[in-house]
Amino acid sequence: MIFKIDTPLLNCSHTAGTGGKEDYVYPAPGGAGTGNRMFMVCDVKGRQEIDEVACRAVYHAVCDAVSVGHDAAKSFSASIYADALHSASDVLDSIDGVEDMKRVRKGDVAIAFALLHKGGCFLATTGSAQVMLVRPGEGIIYRSRNVDERARLGEKQEHRLDAIIQNITNLKAGDYIYISNDKCGIMADDEIMEVLANDNLADNEKLGRLRLATVDGDVRREYLIHITDVQGDKETSTGELQEKRFKVGKVVRGPLVVAVVTALLALWFMLVFAISSYIIDRFDL
Repeated sequence: MIFKIDTPLLNCSHTAGTGGKEDYVYPAPGGAGTGNRMFMVCDVKGRQEIDEVACRAVYHAVCDAVSVGHDAAKSFSASIYADALHSASDVLDSIDGVEDMKRVRKGDVAIAFALLHKGGCFLATTGSAQVMLVRPGEGIIYRSRNVDERARLGEKQEHRLDAIIQNITNLKAGDYIYISNDKCGIMADDEIMEVLANDNLADNEKLGRLRLATVDGDVRREYLIHITDVQGDKETSTGELQEKRFKVGKVVRGPLVVAVVTALLALWFMLVFAISSYIIDRFDL
């Protein structure tokens, strides 16, 4: 499948007194365009220096692993994302913090991830992050489940990042992909539908309504991606077209080949007849 999207919309906001230094988004603020296909928000529940180090390390580990492992001309494999999380977990294992002679416990990492690829849209969440695919007029096609209890980051060698994943293969024009670092205070399903299906609201206003639905959340990192067109696989379509053209060509060329062969045979027989007549007349046979 080939997708067209509007310019992705990003919200990065925080309440007074929280700088949000521990949070990372991809594409970076101001860097998203209609050509982007991978989106991620990465957050850590903690404000110690080690939390920022851990979040930054996880963010780069996932981005690097996916970028290296994924071929944009192919469908995205869940194993690539699993390897990315494994790499991120190994990075976390290597990060130690010591404060007042005690080992510092790293906070919980939340990741919301979406990637549009040849086979559809791959969605994944870790921790308290949120991912949704919403189709105005039909409903919420997919909503991630909470994996907090499986994403605890404890002492060294104890924290393994885990994720809930889903690959959506039936995307349609008009669909919205929404990823957020937090589920806290999110609207009810019918309220979300009412906002995203409202043709009188621009997409940036819709994202603002979703942001305002948050209660008690100190930091918000969220992307809203609006799919405007979904086309079939050009490679497959071209192959089918070439096959049809080849078949038509065979039908057209068939009679021509027969005519040429017949003409050559006629010339051959005429030449043989002429040579035979000449020999007979020349030698009175």
